[in-house]
Amino acid sequence: MLEVRSELALERLEPALRRAANRHGATVLAVQSAGQLLRDKGAPVSCDALVYSLCHPELFAALLEADIRAAALLPCRVAAYQEGGQVVLQTISPAEFGRLLNRPDLVQLTAPMEALLLQILEEAARPQPAAARAAGGVTRGGVGATEEQVSLRGAVPQRIDCRGTKVEDLAGTGQQDSPGG
Repeated sequence: MLEVRSELALERLEPALRRAANRHGATVLAVQSAGQLLRDKGAPVSCDALVYSLCHPELFAALLEADIRAAALLPCRVAAYQEGGQVVLQTISPAEFGRLLNRPDLVQLTAPMEALLLQILEEAARPQPAAARAAGGVTRGGVGATEEQVSLRGAVPQRIDCRGTKVEDLAGTGQQDSPGG
């Protein structure tokens, strides 16, 4: 496991991780709250961890070309959680991918991935001056936010149950509230 500790507050970590990933050619694809997900499913958990999915297209493509089974290990997931007064960032070491796939020859592909992940985690863990946070290193285009700038953590899913029901299917029928809803 790769582990980096940070003095940053957990809520300040996501923007820092996005900036660091962007500077190194990677992208944060998704953010999930593991504890909230389990509580929503009825599991009584008191702890929580944010899980970030990181993707670096060039490095991941080379690994997939070498062994398609690596798709089960990608994108790389980084867990962030509070421990004491610090935030701990952990991810599976890409060097372990070769061992898990019984392919020691993949070390030439996983070594750059490991170095990159460690750089991103260490950079995200360091406190940034306010000017650097404002600049962000994120290229902003012409109109609106890009996918990398939008957090879908609190978004309502398009389908709300396992039968594929949409919120729109249940709302605004006008039968219970007012005609013409």
